Amino acid sequence: MNIMQKTVTLLSDAPQKETPNVYFDTPDPDKFLTVEEVAKELNVSTKTISRWRKQGLQSKYEMRSSRKRVVISRLWLEDFITTHKIQVERGIRFSQMTETEREEIIQRAKMMAAVGNSFTEVLRRLSKNTGRSTETIRYTLKKYDNEHPLDAIFPDNQSVMDATRKLEIFRAYRNGESVSSLALRFQRTKTSIYRILAEIRAKRVMEFSLDYIPCDEFLLTSSDPECEIKILADMPEGEYKTRKTKLPAGLPSYLASLYTVPLLTFKQEQHLFRKMNYLKFKASIIRNDLDFKHPSSRLMDQIENCYDMMTEVKNQIVSANLRLVVSIAKRHTGPIDSLFDLISDGNMSLIRACEKFDYSRGNRFSTYASWAIMKNYARAIADEQRYRKRFMTLENEFNEEHPQEEVDPVEMETTQLRREKQVANILQCLNPREQQIIIHRFGLNRDREPLTLKQVGQEMGVTKERIRQIEILALNKLRKSAEK
Repeated sequence: MNIMQKTVTLLSDAPQKETPNVYFDTPDPDKFLTVEEVAKELNVSTKTISRWRKQGLQSKYEMRSSRKRVVISRLWLEDFITTHKIQVERGIRFSQMTETEREEIIQRAKMMAAVGNSFTEVLRRLSKNTGRSTETIRYTLKKYDNEHPLDAIFPDNQSVMDATRKLEIFRAYRNGESVSSLALRFQRTKTSIYRILAEIRAKRVMEFSLDYIPCDEFLLTSSDPECEIKILADMPEGEYKTRKTKLPAGLPSYLASLYTVPLLTFKQEQHLFRKMNYLKFKASIIRNDLDFKHPSSRLMDQIENCYDMMTEVKNQIVSANLRLVVSIAKRHTGPIDSLFDLISDGNMSLIRACEKFDYSRGNRFSTYASWAIMKNYARAIADEQRYRKRFMTLENEFNEEHPQEEVDPVEMETTQLRREKQVANILQCLNPREQQIIIHRFGLNRDREPLTLKQVGQEMGVTKERIRQIEILALNKLRKSAEK
């Protein structure tokens, strides 16, 4: 009687009892089997045997053919079968797939794929019809496609999805597309789509800039909920009613809206900076507990919520100080400087200053921000002047070494017309469409700049790849014509 026959008998007749501690000082080699041998006799997978070992199946290591192998005594196996009847029944019911069954699954998958069924739909229907899990069907089909790349059932699923397509899935999901639709469109299972979404989301969360200004008050929030409520409360009202600000003379109309945002009082400013840095602190603490390999959606929700709130508070601070940038930029505007460019650079300096300002020292933010903006202007203007001075020096040296001669405009126009006529004669070996593509691509019309493949394709109503193919053929024709 083999193990399989004994297993059936033990499962049907044996009473339940505790697993005995069986130890053999000098075991008989004939009574010990390797994991592969046990799996073969019971017609289960080696993973099932490994799972049984974690559930209490006794085993030991033994040297077999100069290798250290896991071996299991027949007595230990019989004891485990008797005491773990439900687990063994489940394991035997999900027996290893036979070659005939595997071949049948592959053939049915080919037929279903040939009529347009997606990978996900094939997995679902085969799992339902065969009684096998979708993971088993997926593994079988993927293994076949990897071993037969030229005859793959789903060739698009053979390669690992690159970062670009993963990001495309994430953006489509954020725009409202369902997981089921994404699984169908990208030929993936719902599980893999959820895994990709979690991966991209975790990567974005890990890239959040959460550098904060530390404060002892933040540490009290873990033990005192009232402290956190106070920090995250709405901004307090101003101490006095603000008057309508008079717009500076000569201010462009597109900057007038900056003066409709009221300035912050010292108390409001302190509250907003404390709130912004606490939200960074809280998000960084939660992120430290995030497992990047298996990210928790709950933790990522909390981090993103803190980050969004922090961004909103920072924008509120920046908006209230944008007029400071305009005021400083107007004082630094020179004959070669654009007010708009200076304001743009100043806004970037203001944002960096907002992130680095230490509110706990009791200073006003406008003082720190003014210093940061003017320092950036001084450095930028000095670099610009140095560059212009160097450029003018090089230009003068070139003009001294290569004095320009006066050119007759009539002669220039005559020469240009002669060149255009020569080009037109050369292009006669091409058909009208090829001529048009070459002229557009190389800017042979004096009134137009050279166009890209995509731009030419849009004008002619074809793809840029088709334009590229026609261009190659036309250039080959011109080359052969020139060799004659």
